[in-house]
Amino acid sequence: MGSLLKDIKTIFILVLATALILSFIFRPSVPIETYETEINTLKQQNQKLLLSNDSINQINKKLQEEITVMLYAIDSTKVILKQTENKLSKLEKRRNEISTIVNTMDSDDITNTFSNYLKRRSKGNH
Repeated sequence: MGSLLKDIKTIFILVLATALILSFIFRPSVPIETYETEINTLKQQNQKLLLSNDSINQINKKLQEEITVMLYAIDSTKVILKQTENKLSKLEKRRNEISTIVNTMDSDDITNTFSNYLKRRSKGNH
């Protein structure tokens, strides 16, 4: 049994060696110039891709700068909006308040103030 296994291994090795030798003998010969042409073509394509990549990187950088400016503008707008909302909230709270100036005036003060207003207004019309 052991010698049969050895014989099978030997036959298998011989078949593989023969196939390898035949592949070297009958392979199509490709001139070296073909490879040089392919290499030069690939180098040119690589150069074009590198230039394209640089252009894309520059465009991405500009877009990132624009995004940064827009984000800053959005943040500034949010701050202003918050301030406006706070002012609006304060005004809504004070909307139904009665001014203390009116409460402290009596009827004579109101009459005098109104008369002074009318006098000033009539002087402005002349």
